[in-house]
Amino acid sequence: MFFNKKGKGGQKREINNAAISSFKHKREKGLIRNRFLAALIDFIAIAFLCQLAFMIWGAPDWGRYLATQDEVRDLPKEDQRVADRAKLYNDCFILSLAIGASYEAIFYVLFATTPGKQLFGLKLVPKNEDRKYWLNKLFYVGRAALKALSIYILAAIPFLFLCLTTFGNADGRSGFDLFAGTKVIAKPSGFFGRFTRKPKEPAE
Repeated sequence: MFFNKKGKGGQKREINNAAISSFKHKREKGLIRNRFLAALIDFIAIAFLCQLAFMIWGAPDWGRYLATQDEVRDLPKEDQRVADRAKLYNDCFILSLAIGASYEAIFYVLFATTPGKQLFGLKLVPKNEDRKYWLNKLFYVGRAALKALSIYILAAIPFLFLCLTTFGNADGRSGFDLFAGTKVIAKPSGFFGRFTRKPKEPAE
């Protein structure tokens, strides 16, 4: 005890510092940034698909929703036009979410990546490599459905929370990954990934 000057407080600080150091170095550099940029590209692609759906089927009609904003601005909530506009928003929102969820589910099931992730050299893989093939595909679909549901309920607050969990673990796994038992990894290919990923230093 005479030679142990650090005490319990010093030992705890050393353990905490070691854990923080391990956490910082385990996650691949640029992974979260590339995931964000990939999500932005996928969002643009989904917006394009929504516009394409409107051109073919007339929905989701976001243009009509935005055009009626000034028309109902000063109307009471009891007015039928206000209720009609609220219904239009809900219909457009649900259909857009369905298009986005289908976009992710199809690309994940077929290619284990989306166009945005492909450009940045990212791929969705199961955390447990021994999980059965079709079970893994089913969880991919569930992951896309959970993301859409988290955006729909409580003004997307669950979605933001599940995204923020990416910063809370060493593998950079979001809440959607934790639910589906998946993780996003960097692969050698990817157009933008080769420019944004820091090259590995040669072994001495």
